[in-house]
Amino acid sequence: MKRIITAALVLAMLTALLAGCGGSKGKTVEDIKKAGKLVMGTDAAWAPFEYIADSDTPVGSDIDLAQALADHWGVKLEIVNAAFDTLPQYLDNGSVDIVIAAMTITEERKEQMAFSDPYTISAQYIIVKEGDGSVQTIEDLAGKKTAVHLGTTGDFLVSEEISSGCLKDTGAEVVQYKNLTEGCLALQKGTVDAVVLDILPAQNFCAVNEGLKCFEAVYRDGSSTKEEYGIAVNKANTELIAAINEIIKPMVEDGTIEASIEKHKELASLLEQ
Repeated sequence: MKRIITAALVLAMLTALLAGCGGSKGKTVEDIKKAGKLVMGTDAAWAPFEYIADSDTPVGSDIDLAQALADHWGVKLEIVNAAFDTLPQYLDNGSVDIVIAAMTITEERKEQMAFSDPYTISAQYIIVKEGDGSVQTIEDLAGKKTAVHLGTTGDFLVSEEISSGCLKDTGAEVVQYKNLTEGCLALQKGTVDAVVLDILPAQNFCAVNEGLKCFEAVYRDGSSTKEEYGIAVNKANTELIAAINEIIKPMVEDGTIEASIEKHKELASLLEQ
């Protein structure tokens, strides 16, 4: 009898444990509806996609996109604002249901997360001081200190080129910042020579700060760094991805998302002037 009871207790504990681990697969649409909220993870440092305006609540085109998902499912939107490089962990432990953070779809990230269909296209840009004509391509970052936002595509690009690409053994250095603004301020102060980041944040920063210029990060052979942004969910949550794709497809096709991006591009520029 003791063995039977013990076995039953072990089984109950395992069942509870497995039930608790169910969150590791992410919530279904029905789970989200039952909870009455959609929890979005982001890093509000990427105007016009996500940024802080008049209050601590992030705004931006990615927030608008998440709100559209929440409205479609009839639930509230809850936002978790965290460091960009920690966002995959929030998906893993079930703290957020989705991540929308101007996140580029890459093969490396696909090993950690599942992605929706692309909702916009971007590219990497380089920011330098207005009078600096020494940098025109990615190869020209040789021997220079380049600021990046930790865990972003710009970080991956520069770090990989330094470790095994066109910047290897050239004296180039990558300086990783947890905050995008800190990297740009470091350029203004002369602590770094350039910043590599996404196109719209780069254009926005140059629009509101004199003495800087930005341009597309291309290689000397003309190859570009075009990239696609997607909504990320837990890697195992294919059901949620399918539901998201159904909602965002018409928004991409009719220009709703691009209109939101343009709106926040202007709003963010006015805010920082």
